[in-house]
Amino acid sequence: MKQILNQLIQLQELNFALSEQKTSNPEARLTQLEESINKLVEKLPEDIASRYQRMQQRAPLVVVPIAHINNTCAGCGIAVPVALVNEIRKSEQILSCQNCGRFLYYLENTPRRVPKAPGARVEPPPGIARFSDMALMLPKLAADNRDDAVKELAMLMTTQGFVEEGDKLGDLALRRESVISTAVEGGIAFPHVRNIEGGSLTFALGLKESGLKFGAPDGELTKIVFFIVIPTPASAFYLRLLAGLVGTFRTAKARNALLKCGTPEKMWQTLTSLTSGTIS
Repeated sequence: MKQILNQLIQLQELNFALSEQKTSNPEARLTQLEESINKLVEKLPEDIASRYQRMQQRAPLVVVPIAHINNTCAGCGIAVPVALVNEIRKSEQILSCQNCGRFLYYLENTPRRVPKAPGARVEPPPGIARFSDMALMLPKLAADNRDDAVKELAMLMTTQGFVEEGDKLGDLALRRESVISTAVEGGIAFPHVRNIEGGSLTFALGLKESGLKFGAPDGELTKIVFFIVIPTPASAFYLRLLAGLVGTFRTAKARNALLKCGTPEKMWQTLTSLTSGTIS
């Protein structure tokens, strides 16, 4: 059963990858990715595959982890009985949330957003400030290759107190890159990690004027890297952020304006200005 569960998780990741590619590059030919999805569906037991496909038509999240903090379903937020949690950890059968019906799995050592200090509830800021911060702007990536660049941005998020375990986040993002590159036309890439526990959708931004080999379809070097951490409930909303960022930097003028920034302050000012009409 563990193999079937792993196949379900992989299938969902491939479906997310397909949606991401359609969002970031609508004209891309995705035959190979679609074929991989179909082959994986064929490997699943017929009843499991049929159920997965029915649920996916209603919502993109079909296979979700149990949140460690309070043993809740990461899809609907309802508490999972302790007895069921123990059975899920054994991975001896395919089990589901009793509330929403999603397939459940137990993810050991889930990376977490750093919890904020208790205090008065603050309304989320408008625009791009909902998703990032000046402290997460890096005008000159030290890395000279894709892997080191991803790890550098992941560690920036940790050192600035936004997430825990930056080293693990970097490894998970690179594992996602092995499915299909997140690099798109225009020298931009969107490496990311899903299933972060707690917090909200957040990204760090790094620039490399000389460019990095990131696996773009046309071989173009990547100069602008958005490293994004995605809590499970925000998986679908991530596509809206991705679409907004792609739309913002579709023109060379916008990309060049960002690449000219030499300080985090200037980067943040430019990013805020450029996204004022595309991200709310």
